[in-house]
Amino acid sequence: MSKILIVDDNKKNCEILEDLLAAWGYEAFTADEGVKALNSALELEPAVILLDVMLPGMNGFELCKKLKMGQTTKDIPVIMITALNEVEDRIRGFNAGADVFLSRPVVYQELKNRVEWAVNFRKKLNEMENMKSVVKSFVAIMKLKDEKLYSHAINVKNYCEKVVKLFSITDEQEEKILTAACLMDIGKLASDSEQEHIDKGVSIIAPLKAGEWLKVFIERHHDRKCRAEASLEAQVLTTVNRFVELWEQSGSKDTAEQSLSKECREGFWSTEVLEAISQVLKDESFVRSIKLGL
Repeated sequence: MSKILIVDDNKKNCEILEDLLAAWGYEAFTADEGVKALNSALELEPAVILLDVMLPGMNGFELCKKLKMGQTTKDIPVIMITALNEVEDRIRGFNAGADVFLSRPVVYQELKNRVEWAVNFRKKLNEMENMKSVVKSFVAIMKLKDEKLYSHAINVKNYCEKVVKLFSITDEQEEKILTAACLMDIGKLASDSEQEHIDKGVSIIAPLKAGEWLKVFIERHHDRKCRAEASLEAQVLTTVNRFVELWEQSGSKDTAEQSLSKECREGFWSTEVLEAISQVLKDESFVRSIKLGL
């Protein structure tokens, strides 16, 4: 049962919200002023905070800002509820870090929808954070066992991160690409054979919740014909991976770009991702020239 923290000094408002949240299947807790709310947020780690603006002492705007600055509380969605409905108040609320701003009298169906959204958002964020921890652990093992393999994974991740900025892509798609960039060659820790390291990699990530979608990336990251028929995520990963391979072989990014361009003309990899890589290399060159004062 997801925990919801209600922050309001009006006892009647709290009781109404507690009853509603209980009927919707949530466990409600209350705090009637800022310091108590901060302590409750740290102790309970609620899925959502329903925050009134007009509080004694520290007002809701100030409290929201403190919540968003806290390492433990910064990712908790805040739904700000207030009788204030001027545009300036809404802007102030969003500037303080509020995720949703609702005016009184509250439309309960709208509140229910917003709470459901916030709870789901929090769950997805927690899953993402857990996956990041798993990736860090695998990468740490990779660094200890095979420095070259580790370096390749980090290079692919870094260039994928730069390339995706040039595409219209969701945060979830980007997270999948960067996760796959780190783990696609994990099977090489157990085997040097191309097919066997793919099979080993699939076996290693199989117990993970993300194993199902990661499996596709691991199986296809050497696929030379991963072009238009593939997802954008797969095109980015395979083309960037090939660029990094060519760079590591030649020792030159320019040479790698030329070789990749030739392979693209022959029908391999993604020309759109190649163009993005070329732009990233131009940007890097420009930044270097500024640092050197050229």
